[in-house]
Amino acid sequence: MIQTCPSCFRADDVRWSRLPEQMVSYVCDDPHGGAGPRTWTAVAGSRRPTETDTAGVTDELLEPLFRCVRDGDPFVEYGVVEYRLRQEHPDLFLSHVTDRGHAILGHRQATASSVRFAAALGRLADRQALLKRPGPATGAWSRNERVTYWARPPAPDGPPVTWASFCESIGRSADWTADDVAELGRRPGS
Repeated sequence: MIQTCPSCFRADDVRWSRLPEQMVSYVCDDPHGGAGPRTWTAVAGSRRPTETDTAGVTDELLEPLFRCVRDGDPFVEYGVVEYRLRQEHPDLFLSHVTDRGHAILGHRQATASSVRFAAALGRLADRQALLKRPGPATGAWSRNERVTYWARPPAPDGPPVTWASFCESIGRSADWTADDVAELGRRPGS
């Protein structure tokens, strides 16, 4: 399995060693913009990093993403959460997209959505601040087949809100538009 660094998202400089109890220690020797090497641990065979792995990059996303999952909402598809982040925290959203890219702007293996936003939401679930469950991907997100749905505890009743149904309720296309591409192509603060 190839392990990527949760700070620089590269695999080239990552080395590992086995620890007791099925744990693995990783070290990325990349200079990380002067911050030096990065270390983390994970369960052997798991691609999911521990909470400390993504802390530096995703800390600023925790509170905004938590607020994008509303009290009283049923489970909402990932695209709804990301759209709310994009609307309510545009500079934060665009800074991560500028740094890591987005599927809207062309295929990249590790985008802000697939790595940073997902990692921050996962950290919130690990802390039991949010609940997650898998479900069908809809609209522009259907290229994934399945995505996560998010809610605040306790587990809500009722049908989930899909990206497609959310888009219909606000009068926008469930597919990505030229306006989406233009918005994500601009630089934060511009």
